This record gives sequence, structure tokens and C-alpha cells, in this order.
Amino acid sequence: MARIARKVTLTAKQSQTLTQISLSRTQRLDHILRAKLILLCSAGQTNISISRELNIDRQTVKNWRKRWCACEDKLRLIDQEEIGIAYTRKLLEILSDEPRAGTPCKFTAEEICQIMSLACERPEDIGLPISHWSLDSLVIEIKKRGIVKSISRSRLAVFLKSGRDKAAQG
Repeated sequence: MARIARKVTLTAKQSQTLTQISLSRTQRLDHILRAKLILLCSAGQTNISISRELNIDRQTVKNWRKRWCACEDKLRLIDQEEIGIAYTRKLLEILSDEPRAGTPCKFTAEEICQIMSLACERPEDIGLPISHWSLDSLVIEIKKRGIVKSISRSRLAVFLKSGRDKAAQG
């Protein structure tokens, strides 16, 4: 048995602002798509018909309909307190992705600084029989000094490349 999706009711102000966002040529594409999605929800379309029309997953439609409805109190308050660009920005905040947790950083800023500092040293100055660092020799020296227990060549290359990019910008 199919469930009936929750009805989305928009104020005239919300409808006008979402229409402006959905027709914009300068807004982010995700905001434009989500504005269209909410407008279609308010027009009474089903999740399936919206997903077909916008060429997106039905679960995405379901999630955004649910999220918009969960913000009803906040939206009511925004309607009363905000106008103009501030109002549009508040609606765009609601249409934006929520922060994602992701995995925690494996290396501290101090460890990265120590790695970068070591990479700037000349291997000859510390008694190594090489003139330039290779990724392998640098990994060995990082572990030997106890800066970190383990680091992959690819992660080290990312650190070195990001340091080079920042130096080129500065």
C-alpha cells in the first residue's frame, strides 16, 4: 500500500522566492533543483512524478520534502523576520546540504608541519648518502624519527604537493 506524501504548503513569499531561485542563472545548481522540487511538492505532485520530471531519485525527493516540512516553524519565523536578500539567503540555507561528519583527520597539524619541515631538510645534512629525498626515503625517515607511526607514499605526496601549491601562491 502506497503512502501519501506529506503536503507542502508555501506562503506567497516562499513561493515567489523559490520561483526566483528555480529560474536563476546564477544560483548553484543544487539550490535550483531543490527549489524546483519544493515548488512541485507544493503543487501536489507525487514523489514519483517529481523524481521523473527532475530526473532524480525518488528517495531524494522524499528526503527533501521531509526536510522542508521539518523546517515549518523555522520557515514561519523567517517569513516574519526577514526580507529581501536576507530572506533569500535563509531559504538557501535550508536548501543547502547539512554538514557531513566524514572521517577524522589522521594527522595533526603539528605532525604535518614536522613532516614538511623534514622534507625541507637536505638528506646529506643528516648523514644520509642521498642528495634528494624520494618518497620512500622520506617515509622511512619520518617513521625513524617517530613523527608518525605510519604514512603511505600517496598521503605523503599529497602533503608535499599541497605545500608546494601554497608556496607557489604565496
